[in-house]
Amino acid sequence: MDPAVVLKPAKVTIWNRNFICAVLANLFLCVAHFSVNTLVATYATFLGAAPVIMGLLTGMFFAVALAIRPVSGPMITKIDKRKLMIFIYALGGVVNIGYALFHSIPAFVVFRFLNGVQYSFVGSLIMTVAADSLPKEKMASGIGIFGIGGAIGTAFGPFIGTSLLNFGIKTLNNEDFGFTLVFLFAAVVLSLAVIPSVMLRPDAKTKEDVASTGVWYKNIITVYAVPVTVVMFFVIMSYALYNSYIVNFADEQGIGNVSVFYLVMAGTLIFSRPLSGLLTDKLGVAKVILPGMALFAVSFLIVGFSKTLGMALVGAVVAAIGVGATQPPLQAMCIQTEVPLKRSVASNTIYVGMDVGLFLGPLLGSVVYKHTSFAFMFKSAIVPVVLAFVSFIIILPMYNKRVRALEAAEKEK
Repeated sequence: MDPAVVLKPAKVTIWNRNFICAVLANLFLCVAHFSVNTLVATYATFLGAAPVIMGLLTGMFFAVALAIRPVSGPMITKIDKRKLMIFIYALGGVVNIGYALFHSIPAFVVFRFLNGVQYSFVGSLIMTVAADSLPKEKMASGIGIFGIGGAIGTAFGPFIGTSLLNFGIKTLNNEDFGFTLVFLFAAVVLSLAVIPSVMLRPDAKTKEDVASTGVWYKNIITVYAVPVTVVMFFVIMSYALYNSYIVNFADEQGIGNVSVFYLVMAGTLIFSRPLSGLLTDKLGVAKVILPGMALFAVSFLIVGFSKTLGMALVGAVVAAIGVGATQPPLQAMCIQTEVPLKRSVASNTIYVGMDVGLFLGPLLGSVVYKHTSFAFMFKSAIVPVVLAFVSFIIILPMYNKRVRALEAAEKEK
């Protein structure tokens, strides 16, 4: 070969079979989830549930998911992820067919429980599949693109669910038929997600690899991912308020057509999540996450002081840029705190923190509202973000030390 000819290094890309399948499966999941979940309280009321039972049916989904994580984490680590994905997505289809066929409170409780079981597996499972298919130097970029599914689901899922419900009501003047359409739609979408799950390559791990992960209780959470999880917990606590109380805030302030808030936020997230991943791989986590948290904190002040829809929408854009610059890099950091065989444990750890944040955020927000107002509640949401900011600065040296140790161990092999 001519010595003057210099071979270019192979281009590193995130686009491979498993990653594409993971992105598609996550997209289907999010569209189905948000088309149904935004109507759960409405459906419970339709079934005749009292307010307390309505709240129970709405919240038990997340409570069951959190309770099952000590089982789901170890199973994701030890079982072939392809087989588990196929089963979990098929279970999601069955659950929604059950919702569609059996319109009673007892049946809804049973299928809501199974839905929570499915949710306890699917988030950390599919994020692990995505992470396992990504090159180390493109981890944040890949996780950012992977997160687009959640943004699209948030933007279009509620609209699809509400449209199908209204179609059933207007066509046959039958609300029962409308809910059936919503659940059948979710069942079809989750069944479609089985296709990319089948197309995944089987796990390459051997029996010796599985044995090396240790006994089951060592695969629930990993201490190495806890510091990053604490940061994510504070972020999600505040973020949950947007999902839970923006409609109540708008009613309090006399702001109409506030549903546009969610569309604007989701639309911005579609761009901010992949962009933040790309910038993180180029600039490092601190230069992306810290400005992102600052913007996220400012968004709560903008929304809290909003008197018009326009000002609230500015807050939605700022919030989406802020959380979009924060969440994917934190997820990538979490994955990178563990060896490849135990990435599912790291993923399970951060999802535990997110589950707790989703529960405590609205709960503490309601306590603040009880003594003040929704406007003050949103302004006070800056506090958890400040705690996340400070926590990130504290844990960053620990994270860097852990990553260097893993890199050194990898070179010694």
